[in-house]
Parts: sequence; C-alpha cells; structure tokens
Amino acid sequence: MHNIWEFLLQTLSVTLTAALILAVKWLLQDKLSPRWQYGVWVILVIRILLPVSPRRVFFLPLSLWIETAKGAAEAGAASAYSQPYIPLSPGFPFPWITAVPQSISDWIFVLYVAGAVLTLLWYLVSYLRLRGFLRRGATIPPEMEAAIQRVCAQYSLTPCRAVAVPGLPSAFVCGPVRPVLALPADTAVDDKILLHELLHLKHHDALQSVLWCILRALHWCNPVLQYVFNRIGNDMESLCDQRVLEQLEGEARREYGVILLDMANQRYARAPGTSSLSNGGRNISRRIAAIVRFKKYPQGMALASVCIVVVLGCSSLWGSAYAYTWGDFQPRYMDDMHAAMAFVRINRCTTIAGALDTYAKGLMQENGLILAAASSLEKHEAIEAEMRYNHESEGWIPHHFDSGSGLNYATTSNGYNVCNLAWQPDGSCTGLLVLYTNGFVTDDLTGEDGERLDKGTVLIPVTLREENGWVVEEAGSRQLLPGHVNAYSSDFEYPLRTLTASGQDGTVTVKNVTIYQVDNSVPSSGWNPFGYTTFDNMPNLNAQFNDATYWDFITYQTDPDSLPNGPVGRIMLQVMSLNDPSETVTFPLEDIEDTLQYSSTSGSSTSGASWVIETVGMGWDGTLFNGSGGSMDVPSSGVVPLPAAYQAAIFWNGVLVDEFWLEEDAA
Repeated sequence: MHNIWEFLLQTLSVTLTAALILAVKWLLQDKLSPRWQYGVWVILVIRILLPVSPRRVFFLPLSLWIETAKGAAEAGAASAYSQPYIPLSPGFPFPWITAVPQSISDWIFVLYVAGAVLTLLWYLVSYLRLRGFLRRGATIPPEMEAAIQRVCAQYSLTPCRAVAVPGLPSAFVCGPVRPVLALPADTAVDDKILLHELLHLKHHDALQSVLWCILRALHWCNPVLQYVFNRIGNDMESLCDQRVLEQLEGEARREYGVILLDMANQRYARAPGTSSLSNGGRNISRRIAAIVRFKKYPQGMALASVCIVVVLGCSSLWGSAYAYTWGDFQPRYMDDMHAAMAFVRINRCTTIAGALDTYAKGLMQENGLILAAASSLEKHEAIEAEMRYNHESEGWIPHHFDSGSGLNYATTSNGYNVCNLAWQPDGSCTGLLVLYTNGFVTDDLTGEDGERLDKGTVLIPVTLREENGWVVEEAGSRQLLPGHVNAYSSDFEYPLRTLTASGQDGTVTVKNVTIYQVDNSVPSSGWNPFGYTTFDNMPNLNAQFNDATYWDFITYQTDPDSLPNGPVGRIMLQVMSLNDPSETVTFPLEDIEDTLQYSSTSGSSTSGASWVIETVGMGWDGTLFNGSGGSMDVPSSGVVPLPAAYQAAIFWNGVLVDEFWLEEDAA
C-alpha cells in the first residue's frame, strides 16, 4: 500500500469479509464446532494479506467508490503518493512511504503509517517488559513440577520451562520462541489449568497471537476490526477449551467450567506472544456458554464446515467481475464524470479483441468514456478535459468526444473490420482498423465527376500494448477512401505482407490479408420473425474474436509476346504455402489438364496447392490472378500465423516452364 486510498480499499474490503464471517458464525454458533469457529478466520488472514483487485467486486463496488473519491480529491492536489488518473493497485499489503508528503492525503497516510508503527512498537515493548518480568520468576517448587509432569504424561504433552511469579492471577504461556509457562507463586494451580496452557503450547497459539497482533496493528484505526480481533482471541481460547473438554470426562468438565467462572473478573496478559486462560468477563461468559453446548460434533458437520469455508472463501477472496451497463459510459450530468472516469480506469480491456472492439465503438459513437476504456491512462486527463470543454462550451452531451479526421458521420450499419494483426518483437501488436462513414465533412472528398461523396472508408493503423490491460494507440495517419471498401475483396490494397519473386519470364506476387470479427450481432427490436440482427453498440471489454478470414491474393505477371512457347495457349499457375522455408514440393498436375481443357478457372488440388488456369489468346495482357483462403479458427495467441514461405510453378500447355520461391527475406 502506497497511499491512503489503497489502505481504505484494503481495510474496507477486510471489514466486509469480517462482517460476513461474523454473520455466518452467529447463525451457526451452536451447530459447528469451535475448531470451525476459529479456523474460519483463516479467510480473514488471506483477505488481509492478499491485495484487493480493483477490477473485482467484493460484495459492494468499493474500488469504484474509492477510485471516484480519489479522482475528485486528488485533482489538482499534486500528491506525491497518488495521482487522479492512475488507478488503485494495492499490491503489497503493508504500508510503505515512498516520498516526502505533499498533500493532505499524503499526510493522512503518513499519520496512518505512524500509528501502525507505534502500535507495533507498543506491542514489542509490552512483550519485552513481560519477558523481563518473567526472568525474575523463581524456580517452581517440586510439587508444581510434579503436577506438570503428571499432566504431560497423562495427555501426551511436552512441557516447557516454567517459573513461579508472585502475585500472578492466572497461568499463561509466554513466547513464540523459547516459551515460558508462568505460574502463580502463592496459589496452587489446578491440573485442568495446566492442561489448558500446555495445549496452547502444543498448538503454537502464542505464535498465532503474534500474527493477530501484527494484523491488528495494520488496521489500528478501524474500530470494527479491533472488535473482530478481540473475537478472534476469544475463539482461540474457546478452541482450547474444546480441546480440554475432549480430554476430560464427567464431573471434571463441570469443574473446568467453575474454574473459568471464578476467573471472570481477573486481568489477563495482552502482550503479543502470550496465551491466558483468563481473557475478561464478557469473553469468559461466551466460553462458558460454549461449554454448556459442548458435545462431540458429528462427523457429517466436518463436510458441511468445508463447504461453508469454500463458499465464504470464493466470495471473499475472488469476488465477482464488474457488470457494466450503458449508464457507465453515458453519464447524464457532468457531475457524474468523476465516477464515470473512475469506472473506465479500473475496468480495462482484458483482450486484444476487447480493446479493438471498445476503441472502434468509441470512435463510431464519439464517446470519450468508451475511448478512455481502451486508451492509455496517460491520455485520460486530456480525454476528460475535452469532454468537459465540449459540454461546457459547445453544449454537447457530457461524454461527447470528437473522433477526428473522417469520422464525423461514422456509421455502425456496416460494423467495422480488424485487419492484418501481427505480433512485434517488443510484445506489442499492430493492425489496421477499418471504419465506415456516411460522408466526409471536414475533408470534403468528391468523386471523379465532382459530386460530393456520401460514403467513405477510414483506415486507421493501430498498435496495441498491455498497460493494466490492452490499450490502442493510432500508429500513423488515417487514410480516407471514397465509398465503402470491402476488406474481403481482392480489390483491398492494404495487405499485411507482400512477397515477390521473379523467374525466367515473369513475376509472382503474394499478398496476405487477415480479417478478424467480433460477434456484435444482437436481435433487432420489435417483432422479428426472420431473426434479423442489428449491430451491438455496447463495448465488450472482454471480447474474443469468433472468426478470422485469411486470404492469399496471388498474381503472376509476364509479357505474353515474349513467352518461349508462343503467344497462344493455356497457362496455369500453381502455388503451395510452406510452413518451413527450406521445404520444397513437386507440383502434381493430377487430372486438371485433362478435365479443364477449354476452361479459364481456379481452385485447389487435393495436394493443397491452389491453381488458376487461363486459356489465352492474342489479347491476353499477361496477368494471372487467384485468391485463396477462407474462414479459420482464431488461435489462442489471438493472431493468425502466416505461412513461412510459398513455392509457385508456371505451366505452359501442361509443361513446367518456371518455378518461384517466395520468402520473407526476399520480400
């Protein structure tokens, strides 16, 4: 924890977890054993030590509330420990001061850290004073030593060093390391008291006491948790009572209850690393009530206890994902902007598809909040400032954001396309975002005859990288094209990769294009007998690509008048993709030449090679073209891999006349 906001998030989430545990314990106090009543607190320990994820909801949207308050309070405060546009990330569960405090929130955090340190020092001094006091204790008399040995032998326990201390009201064990059993010097100690303390020793309860004191110090300013830690101490003693009662029989159990009752008004040691039979009148009353309920709990309750702990643990430690609605991206009033910006700071895009889907929809709808959800945190201040300016100076709705060049009339009727994704050596991913618009207003594009265009396509090169999730950055100038350009068409001139190789009499070119789709179809409103769907404008921060289309656009170009076998005939191009550049194949003609003697056509052979045959005449321009590919599953990496190389062959009248190898290095 590096600032007061992260501490608030941590301590409030711990408080909610503790409240849930207390409620369940109250409901089941007479149905589950003291072992469960104490053991269930391990969930609280994990919740304290496990950093809270701001992206998860733990019963209540605490992270959103605190992030909203932080954004409002830190705006313009110039704090050293927190910034308004950097989301909370509690991380290490212990506080740590990283710089000189500058703001009120910084000084509050320093005050909290000072309180935690002083509380720990107070516990340490108390423990050291107690150990020093016990060093002055006398050696226990032989009859007391014999009683300890008798109890240890009867119940298979291991003793520790014991001292007799004058004026001590009750026995207790002190020290997680080199423990000491402190006994009253002027009164006899009942065997059942010795059994209680030796059972504390056996189960290392003094060490557990140290843990609870450290956690208590971390949350020294939270009164609810201070009460909870008192309850935990009582549950530890109740568990020890349970262990004692399991060793005793009949009348001895009643006598043990009487001993506890006699100690109801006695003081008890509060130093860390100690255990004491006496822990205050109210707590002893609860322990006596537990003794009255004592029974051998049935074996079936063990399974029930495990199930309850699993359910509590899942809800308390993992939480649930945020469920967002349109209202989170479309605040009605500017006063709601702090909460809206807080929401997009802590709800980031978890996938590449989610980032592209969110960014595209933000541009199409001119919604700054949607754009912010897929943009770097460094840009959030500028995005919010523009939305505020647009609202206050221009009268726009609060979330309006100018999408920039070419997108003044962006339309969602054609959706959007994601093309040519490719991983880069630095771990980023590049691609091309294709959006459609019903007119270019600012750029005033016109057609060939001078008429104003009412449709256009905007190509946006983008780079994606991880920053608390995936973010999108525009990587170059946008390109504006007239008309709605179909990315699936062979006319799409913006490939991911172009490979070229020249042979004896011609050149082969292979252009690779990949297109990705997110399922954005939702049923259209109203009566819908034909299953019509419309485009879903809601951004999907966690989207996956449900389909990818891969295309090879292959072109062979030659001079038809200079071919060695004459200007007229049938020419055939076959191309095979290779996974290994060193791989070579022998192209089988199979029965293609026999069955397609007079055709101009294309297809794929059973060997996997794509082919195109052209019956040429005097007017042939020397060009063969073939497009092959189709839909394919998106791999787990999210990016369709390209072939490593291609091998191509040219046949003239069924005779191999030329071969080509196309590789990345040769491009």
